[in-house]
Amino acid sequence: MVRRVLAVTTERRTYLCVAYVLLRLPLFFGFLAVGGFLFRPIGKFLFRAGPLPVWTPLLIVATAVAAWGVVVIERAVASRWYGLQLAPLAPERPLHRSLARQGADLITNPVTWKSLAYTFVEALVGFPFALLVLVGLALGVLGTVTLAGTSVLGVLFALLGAPAVDPFLSLRTLAGAILCFGILLITLYVARWATPLQLRFVRTMLGISQTELALKAAQAEAAAEHARAEVADRSRRDLVLNVSHELRNPLATIRAHVETLRDNENVEQSEAERQRYLEVLNRETDRLSGLVDELLTLASADTGRLELDMAMVDASAVATEVHDAMAPLALRERRIRIICRKEGAVSVRADRRRLVQVLMNLVRNAITHTPEGGLVAIEVTTVDSGIVEVAVSDTGPGIETNEVDKIFERFYRSDESRSRATGGFGLGLAISREMVTAMGGSIRVGSSSGQGSRFVVTLARA
Repeated sequence: MVRRVLAVTTERRTYLCVAYVLLRLPLFFGFLAVGGFLFRPIGKFLFRAGPLPVWTPLLIVATAVAAWGVVVIERAVASRWYGLQLAPLAPERPLHRSLARQGADLITNPVTWKSLAYTFVEALVGFPFALLVLVGLALGVLGTVTLAGTSVLGVLFALLGAPAVDPFLSLRTLAGAILCFGILLITLYVARWATPLQLRFVRTMLGISQTELALKAAQAEAAAEHARAEVADRSRRDLVLNVSHELRNPLATIRAHVETLRDNENVEQSEAERQRYLEVLNRETDRLSGLVDELLTLASADTGRLELDMAMVDASAVATEVHDAMAPLALRERRIRIICRKEGAVSVRADRRRLVQVLMNLVRNAITHTPEGGLVAIEVTTVDSGIVEVAVSDTGPGIETNEVDKIFERFYRSDESRSRATGGFGLGLAISREMVTAMGGSIRVGSSSGQGSRFVVTLARA
């Protein structure tokens, strides 16, 4: 029984609780000093004993800052010392708000007023309680040591036969030492008992309630769902408009050539003219087929049903394949040279067919936007033990700063007339990003006007 009672003096948690209680002394001494300095001139003004100083508003701000400092320190100590899970002081709000909006949010936040109430309760209750604990500790420790030492000295003097020594002095001092030690034990137990109550008070007052937190989370989720629904709805409308726009030109071309062939059925046509018309029809049909394939790919990615055959793929071999397929065509038609730099066999985890399609899209895009006689480079590099980068760069005019964030959008063209001339629909980069993301990688672009562009595909090394 005695061991259990005395165990409080050897436990680390006891002194942690004592330190937490005594923390109120420096915190609230500063707060009370500022508050007292403030309310002194205000009291004189209210009782018409003197004018209100001009610096009173500054003291009001200083007092508010001091109270806020107490709240912040209380939360930090409760969280770090005791691992207390605290709700935030306020729900998440937009970062860029006007000062008026921030002030309104501060006033309407219930935690603001609960924090003020907490500060005043602590000043009226916590501060005096900390003083009592400090007095109890001082009396217990100093009294126990002093009286115990006096009792021991009295016993020694009595044993040595010293004259004029009260024989009952040792007994009285020993009883006083026991009493002081009892006061010390009571003080330690009171500090341990009060700390959980204090922590519960902190959790209740210095954070939004769980109900409000859940409500704000539900409202945020509803707002996010609404925003996603609006984006999806806008995307669907844009898709319909863009697809209709893209279909109009090839269909109009096909219709015109078909009508020309039909109107000239009774008119003798040369074989060369017929072949020219048929080549146009074939080209426009291929364009429509390509658009349908690209839209199906995007639709599969949107619904999470993009088929992938993930395996260990040699990225260097894929880069070589794309180079061998595109280099002769680029050199013959645009006098653009394509080079391939690689580090030997570098394996990544990817879908080989999709990776080839991504690089083909990037190389075609680079060729399209590189002037004749320019250069396109395909590079495969190992960043570290787990990351491989496959980059496609060109010596074209680059991308304007305001367009860098838009080039991966569907149907976006940085050069409208040139893209149409080359048969593009503005879907290549969007499809590339969806495929790379589905393979667990990422794609980024580095470019500036007049400095060329560099698209980098990052994949996990196999």
